[in-house]
Amino acid sequence: MDCRSSGNVPSQEIYHLNILYLTQSGGFRLFWDLAKAVSERTGGKAGFYVADSRFYEAYKRSSQEASDIEAAPTVKEWEIIAAARRETPDIAFLAVKEKELGDPVLWNALVADRRIYLGKRATLEQDYRPQFSHDRMLSILQVAIREMEHLFDQIQPNAVVGFICVTIGEYLAYLIAKNRRIPFVNLRPTRIRNYFFAGEGVSEPSERLRRHYEGMRQGSGRAKVLETAQDVLQAMRSGNAMYEGVLPAGPARQTAMGGGDGKWRRRLGMMGRIPKDFWDCRFGAFRYDTHYKGPFHPLFFKAVKQPSRRMGYGRYLRGRYVSRGDLPRMQYAFFPLHKEPEVTLLVYSRPFMNQIEVVRNLARSLPVGMRLVVKEHPACVGYRPLQYYRKLLEIPNVVMVPPEMDSRSVLEHTSLVCIISGSIGLEALVMKKPVVHLGRVPFEILPDRMIQRIRDPEQTAAVVQEMLSSHRHDEDALVSFIGAVIDLSVPVDFYSILLGRTGVYRSPAGREETFEAQINRLSAYVIHTIQESQA
Repeated sequence: MDCRSSGNVPSQEIYHLNILYLTQSGGFRLFWDLAKAVSERTGGKAGFYVADSRFYEAYKRSSQEASDIEAAPTVKEWEIIAAARRETPDIAFLAVKEKELGDPVLWNALVADRRIYLGKRATLEQDYRPQFSHDRMLSILQVAIREMEHLFDQIQPNAVVGFICVTIGEYLAYLIAKNRRIPFVNLRPTRIRNYFFAGEGVSEPSERLRRHYEGMRQGSGRAKVLETAQDVLQAMRSGNAMYEGVLPAGPARQTAMGGGDGKWRRRLGMMGRIPKDFWDCRFGAFRYDTHYKGPFHPLFFKAVKQPSRRMGYGRYLRGRYVSRGDLPRMQYAFFPLHKEPEVTLLVYSRPFMNQIEVVRNLARSLPVGMRLVVKEHPACVGYRPLQYYRKLLEIPNVVMVPPEMDSRSVLEHTSLVCIISGSIGLEALVMKKPVVHLGRVPFEILPDRMIQRIRDPEQTAAVVQEMLSSHRHDEDALVSFIGAVIDLSVPVDFYSILLGRTGVYRSPAGREETFEAQINRLSAYVIHTIQESQA
């Protein structure tokens, strides 16, 4: 029986597995339980990289397994930051490691971690002013390499398992695993229902997915999987493109973001914790944790600054927005802004972090008379300064639509979709629209007449013209791609059940399932993926 769909133990013989788990934010509890579930099937040791001290310490205090958690081999990011304060960069050491680990440069590990490379407020609002000096960044990199290599030596992992990649430790673990030829299992959402996929690296597209897709194109796909893919495609095309974990748009999203009475109860609770949080941040347990910079700015930003920005932006932009009724009368291409700072820009699309310049280049590469419609990411309303939108609207053929407008309405009438990365590109392909992209996306393996990557910014206009003139939708290819994703993925409600996030979309298929049922299915999938990579 296929463990990807059933959650059962794979049919192959289970053997001893040592696994290094890479955790971030509140994911430690999930990976701790995943490690226990895997160990029950395979035995072996587990080690951890932990990035967030508050979640780690809170879970350890509340757990009956606190002594086991404390005893597990663990590298803690905040201890790396603290140790780096006492070190001077050894450029010779870093040069040797850069040559050894490749990528080709180790700056990529620093850029991947927004809390190191960007400003201390970057997770709340646009802040490009680094909180660390150049030398301190190199010291952090130096300590992180040393600690991660020691952790690998200590655990001797048969595999490394993580979720996406947004921290320096996760990126270095990938490079070390690659250098030592250790399988790397990078869990990530597919943006198709509640299917979760395990890639073999931190970027896109997965070669494992590409091979499976090409096999399905040649007729090796299972009929049942392709039938399911057809059903999924038709559901997406009819307007049901919601995937597990996404924040609902419009009023539902305000609830998900913390609206209503619950919002004020949470804010009052935050105010009650201010004295202790301030002490912990400045002098106590969290003082070296880049994930937490004290209670004052987050509270002020969420309660005052962000709401006032939303109102101010609304007044300024209201008369400048293009309405839904204007779109059918326009010839335009569509560019959705990315939420910042996220993995799509910091890992998949590093050369395109400056989205204003991306928009400028795309806009001047369109045929005469065509507009570029830009839409802000709903989660970024209040994140960027007003000057950001002023600069966008200074570009002659750029217009904006309101952030609360649903993307489907914009996609319906567009001639072309331009993305850096992101799931709107897949939705556009479902709607039979031509797509050009700059960063890496899993669906770039589809035929060139459906989607093309702009590899050289100077060739943007040529690629745009080619896609506008020679676009041809290939339904069989799209079904094969969705089928390949489903066949190589596991259905789990990763965000709503396993991570316990509230206010996000939850798939109907998993509503009756428990945490234990889903963690068992995920553990079977992880074991199967590791075994498959070692076959």
